[in-house]
Amino acid sequence: MLTLAGSEKFNKAELEALLAKIKILIYARVSTDGQVDNYSIESQIERCMDLAKQKGITEDEVVVLVEDGESGDNPNRPMINYVLFLLEYGIGDHVIFLHPNRMSRFLHLQTQLSNRIWSLGKDFWFVEFDFDKSSPESMLNFNIQGSIAEYNKAKILADTKRGRITKVKNGQIPGLNRIYGYTYDTELDTLVENPVEKEIYLKMVDMLLHKDYSCSRIAEELSLRNVPAPKKDRWYQVTISRIFKNETYTGNYYFGKTKVIRNADGTKRQVPQPREEWRRISVPVYIDMETYHRIQKRLDELNKNKPGRPTEDYLLQGICRCGRCGAAVSSGVTTKTKNRLLKYYVCQHKTKKSYEVGTGESNPICKGRNWRVDYVDKIVWVYVKNIISKPTEIFERIVKQQSENSNSDDLLKQKTKLEKSLQEKETTRERYTEMYAAGIIKMKDLEDKVSAVDMQVKDIKKELHTIKHKLLATFHNANDVNLIQDTLKKYQYIMNENLITMENRRKIVRVFLSKVVLNDNKIDLHFKASKNIMDGIIDMEKEKILSL
Repeated sequence: MLTLAGSEKFNKAELEALLAKIKILIYARVSTDGQVDNYSIESQIERCMDLAKQKGITEDEVVVLVEDGESGDNPNRPMINYVLFLLEYGIGDHVIFLHPNRMSRFLHLQTQLSNRIWSLGKDFWFVEFDFDKSSPESMLNFNIQGSIAEYNKAKILADTKRGRITKVKNGQIPGLNRIYGYTYDTELDTLVENPVEKEIYLKMVDMLLHKDYSCSRIAEELSLRNVPAPKKDRWYQVTISRIFKNETYTGNYYFGKTKVIRNADGTKRQVPQPREEWRRISVPVYIDMETYHRIQKRLDELNKNKPGRPTEDYLLQGICRCGRCGAAVSSGVTTKTKNRLLKYYVCQHKTKKSYEVGTGESNPICKGRNWRVDYVDKIVWVYVKNIISKPTEIFERIVKQQSENSNSDDLLKQKTKLEKSLQEKETTRERYTEMYAAGIIKMKDLEDKVSAVDMQVKDIKKELHTIKHKLLATFHNANDVNLIQDTLKKYQYIMNENLITMENRRKIVRVFLSKVVLNDNKIDLHFKASKNIMDGIIDMEKEKILSL
């Protein structure tokens, strides 16, 4: 008996070997609300295997697929999707579930899943439910089971929500993320004073208001004093800022700042709620409201006077990336010389410093040189001017580069796979939010899980964006390039005008370039697909930028 769990999959050779061998797939799931199911994975597998043996199936003819910690209302559960994939591949004739609610706790999802299995010419059995799809009475009972499961799910969520609201009315906090300076009392369900961290917090307030320390300076000072950070080994400037912005220290903890709502397509999202709908819970007071407002005013002053604030007069705003780490690049750092002020492009990861507890050592995420704005802007602007004044050579390169893209069929397959993966990740994120709203997980767990999913979504979107551009390039021919060249010839004269504003220069650059990557020793220019370039030119005409 083969067993897959988590993200495990068979490779192609294994799939081929299983084609003529496997007759049964067993699907076992412990949901996020598993505490009310009383269905352990082991017991599900054992009982499903007993049924398989009653049907004359041996363990060598069975594959078990384990879905751990997935809610029954999730239409994109990884293992249930893999069950469908295996059936479609030709592996297995039947799927065994312990009960219809292991399929799903929602009737419409249960119906969709059963119809999908039948459409593949396959079937399923239940251990705890006699089912015969040819019997109208059996189908009715099957649908009733789905309705009951959906009702029970809704009742669990309603009871949980009611319990959380009751706790709030009684001055209790139904679980939350750690707040520096307090300890969460799990018996009383509230925040209690943490004397050591309270003293540190008040020293931080004194540093900000009376010693004129910045948040970064405070982080460094705490590190030098060997004060343990919320995440143990490093103090971050953003951590200090977040602590100062938290109103809880005034003795006011608010519940219900956000709410989970269901979209028209069945997905869920978290939205902020009006302040008047927040529920206040009293906690130990560390500062008064007047001090809190002074803190916010001081933070605003530090923000406005910050020397590294990005400026607006640089060409590559919004499209510049660091070649070392991939982070965004902006302009803000300046140096004074005898004759003028020099501005630099700076990787944003260089400005996000942390300070090691005990040594105070600064640890920027990205280390390396900055890039002079005047040098970089001149190189890129001259290049774009050449595209417009002498477009033939440039566009021949673009066409050649685009023609070297992968076969369109392969790209389409990759695109479909990535879109499916993206949908799964976004559904997972919404599910975690629902789990927090239902009180199943705490805020800290929510933030950790959502953060991990967001990083994966970012990577998938980035790869998907690249593939879409390759597809555009593959599907558009040289006629597009000729049209662009003819159009640009009409507007070559504008490049000699000295009246072009920086904003309009940026718009012109963005017509041709999707991204500019600054490396230590070179600049990489990433061209847009020809169709996008044409659309950009049309947009500039509409805005009358090309008729200056």
